[in-house]
Amino acid sequence: MIREYPYIIASYLWNTFDFAVPMWERGGVPARNMKGLVTIDRKVKKDSYFWYKANWSTDLVLYITERRNNDQEKQQTSITVYSNIGTPTILLNGEKIEKIEPGYTEVHYIFPDVTLKQCINTIEATIIHQGETYTDKIEWNFTGEKERQVDSTENKDAYWGF
Repeated sequence: MIREYPYIIASYLWNTFDFAVPMWERGGVPARNMKGLVTIDRKVKKDSYFWYKANWSTDLVLYITERRNNDQEKQQTSITVYSNIGTPTILLNGEKIEKIEPGYTEVHYIFPDVTLKQCINTIEATIIHQGETYTDKIEWNFTGEKERQVDSTENKDAYWGF
């Protein structure tokens, strides 16, 4: 939206980091607002961090989303990539994914209707930009259809409230 309307001179984030909110329990974690771009302990940059970076930074970005959600619930899914250095090529388990759709901005790419195999699935994004090869690679595990559960990797012992 900012690029379409040059008279908009600023945009603001709600919060850079997750933060303490006493008396809350949302997402299975007490006293935590998890809407930041980075986790409360400052260790994990979330997908939204890379969305902002790809859209509004001069840093080169090639990033496959959902790396923290590596236990996939659905066999039929989509792969989303943020790239401000060109259109990525995606390999799923070594096979090129041909179908690509534009996302919300020119740095947002969606590879819809991909089918995961049972077990580990390797996803690799590659771009050649100004003679250099850039690669991002993640693994997703698929062990059958299931309903989403609370993130069991969240440190629930860290209490950041009052």
